[in-house]
Amino acid sequence: MIKGIYTAARSLEQHMQNIDVIANNLANLNTTGYKREIPFSEVVNKYGDILIKKLTSQQQGEVTQTSNQLDLAISGKGFFAVKNDKGTLELTRDGRFKISDEGFLVDNSGNKVLGENGTISLDDTVLEKDSNISISKNGEIKLGDKVIDSLQIFNIEDSSQLVRAGSSNFSTEGVNCIPANENDFAVSQGFLEESNTNPMVEMEEMIKLNKEYESAQKIIAALDTSLSEANEIGKI
Repeated sequence: MIKGIYTAARSLEQHMQNIDVIANNLANLNTTGYKREIPFSEVVNKYGDILIKKLTSQQQGEVTQTSNQLDLAISGKGFFAVKNDKGTLELTRDGRFKISDEGFLVDNSGNKVLGENGTISLDDTVLEKDSNISISKNGEIKLGDKVIDSLQIFNIEDSSQLVRAGSSNFSTEGVNCIPANENDFAVSQGFLEESNTNPMVEMEEMIKLNKEYESAQKIIAALDTSLSEANEIGKI
């Protein structure tokens, strides 16, 4: 009976975590490049150990036009590469880029966007001569007819290794990043990839989890009552 209470309590804890995951997905419904988190699931490995595993859906989000020449979207597989203020590499599908005061191409958080030659610098003097920035489907960046660099687009071997670094970015710690094959992706200039969260799916999952949570609560209450009655009988 005590084991039953423990099992039900474990189920309650997992359901609470999953409700938080879904709430976070809904909160990021309008976050550019956000990839929804899939609720926790218990996985039994080959040694019989129970592991709690959380995955991120890499399904393509809807691509919408903005007409901003520094807004970029990736169709297919791949991530933009950015370097944060600590110099650590992060991956993202959020292509809301701009030019910093120092002349670097940066993301919405100020992280420097990486090209094949390192951080991408768009010199102010060059911008004054020709501010027409064009970015090809394979990520080549041009100012007028001058090639500046090509965006560094990475793929990962195992998406289950990805750990969220904040907002739409992912940490690369412990992740095997490989340069993306040009046939696997296409960069669209003047477009952004929206969140891949479907509000209807999330709400259906939330309702289901709430019902399961209530059921687990009732089971614990029933087992607790039975345990109390058994203790009273034992005193007679």
